[in-house]
Amino acid sequence: MKKKPLWQKFRTAREMDRALENADLSAAFAQRGVLRQSRMRKINLDLPEGIVRQIDQIADRVGVARQPLLKIWIHERLKVEGTQ
Repeated sequence: MKKKPLWQKFRTAREMDRALENADLSAAFAQRGVLRQSRMRKINLDLPEGIVRQIDQIADRVGVARQPLLKIWIHERLKVEGTQ
């Protein structure tokens, strides 16, 4: 039986984001030479519920999960500030 490509296992991009958010894909990417070694650090961020709701509404509208959206926003801001 032929194995389904990963992208066909999910009905929506959001479903795939949620499934892959906690998956460790480093071995697959390392085999292909795609993985850049970058140390990750976890942070906690307390935000008012209203702000979290607004972030979630935007994430739903653009079709991504909250965490990737926040990572993109932080990365964009760091570029503006000239630290990247």
